[in-house]
Amino acid sequence: MSSCMGQMIGMRTEGLAAVKEQATSGTSAHLDFYLDRGCTVVPCRTGTKQIRKGSGEWTAEDSRTRRDELCGNAALRNGTGSLLVVDIDAKNGGSLDVMAEWFPGSTLTRTVQTVSPDEHGRLGLQLVYALPDGFTIGPKVLVRNAKGTPMIEVAAFAMLPGSRARGADGVMRTYEVVRDISLYPPTPELLAAVEGRVVVESAEPATADVDPAEARTRLDGLLARIAAAGDGQRNDVFTQYAIPAVRLCAVLGEDPETVLTTAYEQSGGVEPRWVKSAVRSAIRRAAVEDGGRLGLGPLAVDSLDRMRTWARYAPWPGQSGPSDRRVFLAVIGACLEQGRTDTGLGKRKLAIRAGVSEETVEASLKRLEDAGRLEVLPLERFHVRRPQLLPDDTNTHMLPPLVRENIYTGNTCEGVDPLHMVWSVPKTDKGLGLDGRHGQLFDLVCAGLTTARALSDYVGSRQDSVKRTLGRLTEVYLLAKIDGAYIPAANATELADRLALGLGGVEVCAHRENRYRDEAKRWSEEFANQPNELRDWIIDGYGESSPTVDDEQLSAQDQARIVAELEGDERRDWYEEQELYRLMGQPNELGY
Repeated sequence: MSSCMGQMIGMRTEGLAAVKEQATSGTSAHLDFYLDRGCTVVPCRTGTKQIRKGSGEWTAEDSRTRRDELCGNAALRNGTGSLLVVDIDAKNGGSLDVMAEWFPGSTLTRTVQTVSPDEHGRLGLQLVYALPDGFTIGPKVLVRNAKGTPMIEVAAFAMLPGSRARGADGVMRTYEVVRDISLYPPTPELLAAVEGRVVVESAEPATADVDPAEARTRLDGLLARIAAAGDGQRNDVFTQYAIPAVRLCAVLGEDPETVLTTAYEQSGGVEPRWVKSAVRSAIRRAAVEDGGRLGLGPLAVDSLDRMRTWARYAPWPGQSGPSDRRVFLAVIGACLEQGRTDTGLGKRKLAIRAGVSEETVEASLKRLEDAGRLEVLPLERFHVRRPQLLPDDTNTHMLPPLVRENIYTGNTCEGVDPLHMVWSVPKTDKGLGLDGRHGQLFDLVCAGLTTARALSDYVGSRQDSVKRTLGRLTEVYLLAKIDGAYIPAANATELADRLALGLGGVEVCAHRENRYRDEAKRWSEEFANQPNELRDWIIDGYGESSPTVDDEQLSAQDQARIVAELEGDERRDWYEEQELYRLMGQPNELGY
């Protein structure tokens, strides 16, 4: 009897030891590393990467006070506690080599092994970095493979070491620290890539000086959207509109808890505890969160500026090189103006910016995409393009020291933009025109390449061809030739404006813009007059087959043109989304 009792006690002791060992070897063994830094850590469902319901709104204080709920699977809200986690997805082709290629010098830091392997059995990794104080990141894909799936990305959440989940191959594995070293800061290039968008034009939260009539209109619109939400989207819609509704209630002197709860109940919602918690969270956040127009952070702006400098002074060889240069610069310029790292402008609007035809833009975009300089990101009903430099671009053109000094000290002809209308002067009976190659050579002369031989060697063109281009620039007095060297005219900026006007560059650009605008207006009017069935198909753009319509309504060719127009030039979805944000009083990109 005593022997059996002793055996049972021993088994119980071993069981407790096993439980204790499991607890200390799970996420609980790593919590101090994150919580001591002020990170927000949230619980996940057992054996999965799914965040537990209701924990998405946790703060760092919640993570500290509810630490006992984090002993199973848990995830870090990326960017909190000044920590950045970059995920290298092995199953999609991600690796340390790819990371080192795109972001040199960034692979030496604390490293966590993830759970999904590649085809050779190598598991993915998380690289953990120490962010500068106050630095904001945004979830984004940094590198994609040929199929468009992420190889390296910054996700909204990152699993903690000790968590267990099934990999893509179905095998249950544990996230493990495989390089336990001090946190290193991200390289400047990596920081620029992960930087989140910031409020660049602050707008005070709704106050008593806002027009009550306008506030009432806005609030009614938001409450109507909440009330109209159906099953499966009710809570998401409520969360999206609650904060601006709270601010508008402050203008009108209404109780936000009452009006929001009423709208939620009208939608068919039956979770009173959830909506009460959500309303209080919205009231708290509305008091501390900024409003205004979102824009790029300083590092992202600097990255685009460097990209623009590279594009302006790169060789761009071949007959199509100057056109590709102009289109690439037009894409970068659109990103800077819109305060984004990507742009949804279509071919026609890019053609107007670049000063070339729509057909030229289409061909250049294809070449730039094939070369990897433009990443096409598909969205719901349109796509955006993100300009990027390749890992070896800094080595593809090595300018002489004098040229580099001129570029980086600003000692160049900045007043004559590479997309200036003077480079759209047409060829006529009275003389040759001025095009993208003229603009490129003019920029390079301004940067210090002052002889035909140096220019031909650099851009990879025949010297006689370069001399003809330089001769035309000399004919119109944008350049002067002294002792075999070319120098830009002292009044080049003023002269370029006069030439663009006098030789027809302004006229050509204006004619192109007017023609594209008239065509867009005509197609929009025809689109608005079509039956709803056809219009719905056009908006979707993804139907397996088009609906049956009479020949008198719209031909197949016209249907295709309208689809292309809506998917390319007309970013209706983008505008409607930003207009909704404006209505909500939230940060938007419309600037008002």
